[in-house]
Amino acid sequence: MHDVMAKNTKELLDEIDALSKKNAVLMQQLGDAMESLDAIKSENIDALVISDDKALKVYTEKSSDKPYRILIEKMHEGAVTLTDDGTILYCNSYFANMVNRPLQKVIGTSFTNFIEDASKQEVEALLKKGRAHALKEEIFIMTGDGKKIPVLMTLNALSLEAGSVLSIILTDLTVQKEDQEKLKLRTEQLEVQNEKFESMNNELTFQIEEKEKRGAELSIAKTDVKELEVLNSHIENVLATISHDLRSPLASIIGMADMLNDDFETMDHGTIKTMIGLLYKATTNELEMLDYLLEWARIKYASDAFSPAEIELDYYVAKVFETHIENAASKNMRLKNEIKENTFVFADGNMLHSVLQNIVSNSIKHSYVGGEITVTAKRNEDKITVQIKDNGIGMNEKIKGKLFIPQIASLSKTRKGNKGGGIGLLLAKGFLEKMGGVIWVESVEGEGSSFYFTLPVMKPKDKTDSTDKN
Repeated sequence: MHDVMAKNTKELLDEIDALSKKNAVLMQQLGDAMESLDAIKSENIDALVISDDKALKVYTEKSSDKPYRILIEKMHEGAVTLTDDGTILYCNSYFANMVNRPLQKVIGTSFTNFIEDASKQEVEALLKKGRAHALKEEIFIMTGDGKKIPVLMTLNALSLEAGSVLSIILTDLTVQKEDQEKLKLRTEQLEVQNEKFESMNNELTFQIEEKEKRGAELSIAKTDVKELEVLNSHIENVLATISHDLRSPLASIIGMADMLNDDFETMDHGTIKTMIGLLYKATTNELEMLDYLLEWARIKYASDAFSPAEIELDYYVAKVFETHIENAASKNMRLKNEIKENTFVFADGNMLHSVLQNIVSNSIKHSYVGGEITVTAKRNEDKITVQIKDNGIGMNEKIKGKLFIPQIASLSKTRKGNKGGGIGLLLAKGFLEKMGGVIWVESVEGEGSSFYFTLPVMKPKDKTDSTDKN
C-alpha cells in the first residue's frame, strides 16, 4: 500500500512538473504576442497578415528598419512591394495618391489592377523578368477615375526572412512628357519661321537677279556699271546676313528663352541644361556674326580707320598661331611659321591680323586630325606673296569659283557649314583689296588647299588709286 501511494505521488509530481514547463512556454509565447501587439500599436513594428487557402502569412517590419520606411514614405516617387503572386504587400502614400485611391484600398490588391487591360500581359512579363534581374521600363498606370499616367518603373528583387519580394519604384513622367511635347511644338514653330525666312531669301535672290538683268540691258557707262556691281554685291551680303544669319537664329533664341521663362519651375535639370547650352551656342554665333558685320562696315565706310604702315609679317603670323594653339592641339595638328625674320610689308596691322585669323581658322576647321598648316612668304619685286597651306579636305572647282563671290544662296550655305567662314573670306578679300593686295586659292579635293595673298612691300606711290577704290 505504501509503495502504491509513493508511486502515485511521484507520477502526480511528474505531471505537475510537465504542466509547469508547458505553462511556462505558453506564458513566454503569450508575453511575446503581447509585446508584438504593443509594438504594433506604438508603431515600432509594421505588420500585415494575408490569408490564402493554405495558411496565414505574416509580414513584419522591425523597428530598426523604421528610418527606411519613413524615407520611402516621404519620397516623391511611388514605392510598391509585391509578393510572389503579384499582391501588393506594401505601398507608400505617394503611390496611393498617384492612382487616386485610399491606401487601405491598395494594399492587399493585385498590382495589375492598376494597369490597363491591353497592357496587363506585357507588365506581368516585366514583373517576371524583374525577379531575375533589375530592369527599368516606361509603362502606364491607371487611376481610380480611369486616367492614364506615364511612369518609369524600376524593378528589383529582394530577399526577406518571410521570403522573396519584388520592389518597384514608379517615377511620374507626366511633367517630363508635357515638357517634351512643348519643346517639340516650339521646335516645329521655329522650323515654320525658318521656312518663311528661306522663302524671303529666295524672293530677295530673285529680285537681285532681276536687277542684274535690267542693269545688263542698260547702255550705261563702264564706270557706272562697276559701281552698280559693287553696290549690289554689298547689298546682297547685308540682306543675306540680316534676313537669315541674324534673324533666324534670333527667333530660335527668343523661343527657347520664352519657354524657359514660362516652364522653368517644372522642367527637369537635364532639359534646362541642354536648352541653356543651345542658347549659349546660338548667342555666341550671333556675336561672331555681328563682329564680322562691324568689320565689313569698317571696310566700306570707315576709311579714316585705315592706317597702313611698315610692319613685320612674322610677328602677326606668330600672334595668330598663338590664339589657335588649343584648337590645333585638339586635332593633334602642327602650326609651322616659316616666314623669315625682318620680312616687312606695308599694311594695316588690324586688317592683316583679321586676314590671317580667318584663313588659319578655316584651315584648322577643314583639316584632318594629325595634319599641319604652314605659312611661308616670298618676295617678288615690290610685292610679298604669302602662302597658307594645309593638307585638309580641299575643295572642288565649283566651290573655288564661288569662294570670294558674295551671293545670298552660297553665302547662307557657307555660313551654315563653316560657322562664318564664307563671310570671313569675303572680309579678308575686302581688307586685302583695301591694302592694295589680292587673294586667291589653289586646291585639290581630298589633298588640301593653299590660300595666297599679296601685300605691297612699301607705300604705294599713288595711295588713293591703290587703296580707296572699294
